[in-house]
Order: sequence, then C-alpha cells, then structure tokens
Amino acid sequence: MRGTEKKSALVEILIFSAGAVVFFELSAFLVIFVIPLAVLYRRRGFYAGLFGSCMTAAGIAIIRLYQMQSASSGAVRYDLLGVTLVVPLSFLIGLCLLEAPQLARLRIWQRLVCAALAAGVVYLPLLYLLVVSEEFDTLLRAQVEAIMRAVQGVQAPGTLPAAVNVEEIVRLSKKVFLNTFLAGYLFTLAANWVIGVKMAMRMNGAAGEFPPYRSFRLPDKAVYVFLVSWAVVFAAFFRDMGIAGAAAWNCALVISLLYMCQGIGIIKIRTEAVPRAFRLLVMIVCATLVFTAGLAFIFGIMAGVALLGVSELWINYRNKVRS
Repeated sequence: MRGTEKKSALVEILIFSAGAVVFFELSAFLVIFVIPLAVLYRRRGFYAGLFGSCMTAAGIAIIRLYQMQSASSGAVRYDLLGVTLVVPLSFLIGLCLLEAPQLARLRIWQRLVCAALAAGVVYLPLLYLLVVSEEFDTLLRAQVEAIMRAVQGVQAPGTLPAAVNVEEIVRLSKKVFLNTFLAGYLFTLAANWVIGVKMAMRMNGAAGEFPPYRSFRLPDKAVYVFLVSWAVVFAAFFRDMGIAGAAAWNCALVISLLYMCQGIGIIKIRTEAVPRAFRLLVMIVCATLVFTAGLAFIFGIMAGVALLGVSELWINYRNKVRS
C-alpha cells in the first residue's frame, strides 16, 4: 500500500511540475505557472512541492539553455541565462516560503512580506542590468523598436515615424518596472497561491475559507509604513530621488495591497447579513463597470478598498473577529 502511495505521489509531482513548465513557456499562461505547484504543495506536502519546484526550475533552465544554444550556434552567455531565470526562481522561492512549515506560525501577511523581500534579493542581478548595463539598454531598445514597427505596420528597421520616441519609451519602461516590480510580483504570487490552494482544497474535499480574509489584519504600526512611503512617492513627483524613489514606490504599493486584503475582510464581515442574490448583483454591476470604465475604475476601486483597510485604525468594523 505504501509503495502504491509513493508511486502515486511521484506521478503527481511529475504531472504538476511538467504543467508548470508548460505554462511558463506558453505566453498566454505565463502568469499562472505557479498554480500547479501550489496545488502540489497542498496535496502532497512541503517536500513533494519543493521537489516539484526544483524539477520545474531545472526544466525551465534546460529549455532556456537549448534556446540560447540554438540562437547563438552553440555559444552560450551564462550571465544572460542566469538573468532569464530570475523571474521563475523568484516565484518558486516565494511559493516555497509561503508553504514552508518553519514559517507556518507567521501570519499570512508576514509570509507574504518574507516572499517579497526574498524576491527583491533574487531580482538584484536583473535590477543591476536594468540600471547600469548599456548592453541591456541596447537589447531593450531593439525589442521596443520591433514592437513599435509591428504596431505601426513598418517593416524596415529605422523607419519609424518621427512621433515615436523610442528612447523615451525605453526610459519610461525602465522607470515603471523599477517602481512596480515588487508589487506586481507579490500580487501575481498571491493570486497564484490562493487559486492553487483553493483548487487543492476542492480536490481534497476540505472545507473552510482561504485566505481567511475575515481575520486578516495588519498591526496598527503598519500605517506609518503606509504614510511615510506614500509621502516619499509624492515628493518623488517634484524631485528625482533615484533608487530611493523606486524603493518608496514598491513599498507603498506592497503595503497598499496588504491593506486591500484587510479591506476585503471588512467588506466580507459587514456584508454577511446581506442576501446572496444582492451581493451577486453588486458583483455583476462592478464587473460591468470594469469593462466599460477601464483601468481608472479598477485602480479607483482598489485604492478605495485599501483605504477602507487603513481606516480600521480609527473605526472598529469588527467586534469579535480580530487577528
């Protein structure tokens, strides 16, 4: 019986690891490649999930190595190979930290912060190239020119319209990435993790809510991080603050995402007595507004929910439930 169970576990590890590799290599599924591994962690335990993550990393590395060898006739730039592995490794390490039994005593927001800090360290080589490498600038410029030629319908290199300022697009792309990469990473990782855990719970027949939004609450002193980081961001509009400004942007967005989770918990608590049909109607209306009003409406809703979470410092929305 034990041998059959081990064989079944190994088959699942192979299937979910292969699924993660396939998702990562398909552009349409790239942002959800962590979901199969999150399911594996919850179905087969931490060490099975860790083994599956290592297999996924190895599979992605082998494919990248083969692609680089094919493109360069056998000559491989291992420094560039390492840079291409930064993104998948950051997500695999983040998922490992979220599921690590040694960190199980920490609250969810603390584990998310640990994952974000680890990602910041893993991203250092990429950030270094982004800031100081002229070679990276040349590659990025070539990519931007190729995209703009495709958009403009221009075939020949160097024939873009004068209104298209490639240098400005490259500068803004680098700035946006530096200012938002950590928040984007955390949002994507958390979404993959939550979806994967929910799928595993359904497959295992387990009951309960995940994540436990109703008990999600940041410590009161976190508001100082929120206020100071956004104050620095505001100052960065009037004065170039370089790396400090990028760090403030990332910190402000990360803490806002965490407060948004707290705001969702408040909404869940305050709408428990509301009929399900009415809640469904409100969700349909909001979804309709998202598709008609666009990104401005989405960001407005997210900011409002985050501020709702911040306001709990002064307003007691929950009487019994408190983390």
